[in-house]
Amino acid sequence: GINKYKHSFFLNIKFMRLYKKSLIPISGVIYGQTIYWLTIISSLIVLLGTIISFLERNSPLPASYLLKSVIDGKSKKDIWANSLIGEPPDIFFFLNNLSHGESITMIGIAVGVSSVIPATLFSSYFLWKSRNPVFALIALIASVLTGIGIFA
Repeated sequence: GINKYKHSFFLNIKFMRLYKKSLIPISGVIYGQTIYWLTIISSLIVLLGTIISFLERNSPLPASYLLKSVIDGKSKKDIWANSLIGEPPDIFFFLNNLSHGESITMIGIAVGVSSVIPATLFSSYFLWKSRNPVFALIALIASVLTGIGIFA
């Protein structure tokens, strides 16, 4: 008898909690979910790039050299001066070497750091839809300024 319906009772309680109206505004949920998923994705990209960095043989920026130099206590100036590229890498170095582990790692870091831009943008839309035009405009301005700040 009663054991037959025991699991369905607990499933109904779980689903009721999922569909229960949240106290958190939808704009906050959207912001949080966007940050959450882009951080997960960026972490996986960074992990992939790090693994590739340690496995690849012909990298223009060998991970083994960087790791050994840091452990040996060399200065930043010495590390970059004695590297294969001879200077600290800039954005164009990573863009020109997209298939190498270090570049993949940097892409992952960039996705994680810049995840605030789409999160704020999406949040501003839902703020507008929930009749909060002042906060929607502030979120939109913050998103645009953050995007400009990345390239400045």
